[in-house]
Amino acid sequence: MIHEVIVTTVSEKNIVHIAPMGIQLIDDRVIISPFRPSQTLENITKNNLATINFIDDVRVFAGIVTKYKKDWELEDIKDKSVVPRLTLANTHYNVIAKEFKDDEKRPNIVCDISKKVIHKPFMGFNRAQFSVIEASVLVSRLRMLPIEKILQEIEYLKIGIKKTAGPRESQAWKWIEDKIQEFQKENMK
Repeated sequence: MIHEVIVTTVSEKNIVHIAPMGIQLIDDRVIISPFRPSQTLENITKNNLATINFIDDVRVFAGIVTKYKKDWELEDIKDKSVVPRLTLANTHYNVIAKEFKDDEKRPNIVCDISKKVIHKPFMGFNRAQFSVIEASVLVSRLRMLPIEKILQEIEYLKIGIKKTAGPRESQAWKWIEDKIQEFQKENMK
């Protein structure tokens, strides 16, 4: 089972990188499988640390993949042995990489969970939130999938937006639609 989360990592220059990603949870371990090349992979390889942010504000997913909003508020921490979490996170796990299973496209980084903290209840996703997450995945694959397939999927996902979106989901959906239109215009030239 894949859980859609936001992974925060830190570079050697102490710059926090925020990335949406699917992870696996197996017992008390997390498997992170970033694409190669990626800043997430580089950061974890250098310092073996990451923070897994479980979050219900889907604007974070859409904002990052569309690049319309990349900077999200982080917890101010003094401890350099952990990576900052998003302040919007419902729950976060601090993890330490223990095993690296190499792959030319997506290596698996097996991590131990060093700390789990629940900040606020997670009430589950409504259909609009699910639609934004799925659309965010599609946007992240704009250069990999045929645009016709993406547009067909987006059209279906709009049903959830129309029926259950609140202000946050509506804003996220606008970013998604704008990014797809921008991509189409760039590729018509």
